[in-house]
Amino acid sequence: MADDTVQRLGMDTATLTGADRVVHDWIANHFGAAPLTFCRQMRWRTAWEAEVPVAGEVRTVLVRGSRGDAYTGPMTMRQEAGVHDIMERHGVPAPRVYGVIDEPLAIVMEKIPGGINSELIADPAARAKVREEFIEALVKLHAIPPGEFAAIGLPVGATPRESAFTLYKLSIDIVRDKLKYPVGFVEFAARWLERNNPEGRERVGFVTGDAGQFMYDGDRLTGLIDFEVAYVGDPAAEFAGMRLRDTTEPLGDISALCDYYESLTGDRISKALIEYHSAGFAATNSMLMWPLMFDPTPDLDYLSYLQFTIATSRWGLSGMAEFAGIRPEDPPAPVESPTAFPVAAPHVRRWIGAIDAADGTARYQLDAAADMARYLDRVNRYGASVLAADLEDARRLTGEAVTTREQADRAVDAWVRRAGPEQDGALIRHFHRWLWRQNFLLKGCGHQSYLTETSLQYIAPRAADRD
Repeated sequence: MADDTVQRLGMDTATLTGADRVVHDWIANHFGAAPLTFCRQMRWRTAWEAEVPVAGEVRTVLVRGSRGDAYTGPMTMRQEAGVHDIMERHGVPAPRVYGVIDEPLAIVMEKIPGGINSELIADPAARAKVREEFIEALVKLHAIPPGEFAAIGLPVGATPRESAFTLYKLSIDIVRDKLKYPVGFVEFAARWLERNNPEGRERVGFVTGDAGQFMYDGDRLTGLIDFEVAYVGDPAAEFAGMRLRDTTEPLGDISALCDYYESLTGDRISKALIEYHSAGFAATNSMLMWPLMFDPTPDLDYLSYLQFTIATSRWGLSGMAEFAGIRPEDPPAPVESPTAFPVAAPHVRRWIGAIDAADGTARYQLDAAADMARYLDRVNRYGASVLAADLEDARRLTGEAVTTREQADRAVDAWVRRAGPEQDGALIRHFHRWLWRQNFLLKGCGHQSYLTETSLQYIAPRAADRD
């Protein structure tokens, strides 16, 4: 059996209210029987699990909620449910969808057996088998005619090159409409991706996007999961998505997995192609979250999203640097110089920790607040040094005498919009220093703080580079 690392909060079904009650009753009405067990998954996005008696057997049902009203993604949840239906018709292993709840918006699906993170498989032969079965499932998925996905409203480009850019264009359009504060990195990434979209690719298929997400049980793959940022594009992009997934759920040698894929399909995938799509997938993931950093909903786990936003921005920039053959240098570490009473934030953490919260959801929220206090403590201690360095970098880049954070951000954003491709190197180095310092402030803060120590797996030169 696979290790299951998900934390769950059991719920008394007699006292359910709000979204919990709606989800419970939807399941009961759909299956004609009340759930035997009902719980919430304790994680950064809302999800529920239930065990339901159906025709003499017990089925485990997973209900996956949205990322919140403030988040806009490239695919609707109803389209995502349609993707599962297409995969089922073509024999691609994935959870069966039972339906979509409108409010709270959520997909109700089969919970397939097993766990995630194939690195936890102790037997190397079983681990390799599961990972090869994952690649075989992708090959089957990529063979589905793109028109079937167009029928549920997913865009298909007029050319393979246009299709390869589909997710990136959707994400760029969304962020340019929603992001009201000037984040120069976002516009730079958008322009860089638009200019560097590779020529010469002919393959088009359904790309999972956030690749490497699958379930396994023992030595067998049980199904692919999570298609909310999937699209019809270049299948080579899967190996860029795997680099991101590998930061949290190691996948072994990604280039070797790519070799196996090539042996099954006849495709040829270069190092530069993987690097471009690493920049594309990571940077556009961050783009979709940047608006939340300036206009969060009250229920948003802000610190977790900030960790995701900075990490994916860093990874996107590293893909650009790899593609361009640039190795940016890290800046000096910030100097500790508190701007307010240094005991304030640690006191808040102790204060929150002393609150007796029997309810698991309340405890999770209180712990998240304590983690935010830890982050604000680092901002208090190092923020002045970070700001001074950011202002100096902005002055050096733009030539403008900026004196505040907002002035610097507006000046850098405006400079990005005037810059041509000859300035890419300077901008990659500038944003590397900026993101390095933001990442520094997040170290040790919250249950997603491991992201501050991660980088993308190196991809060595490939056979396709010699073609």
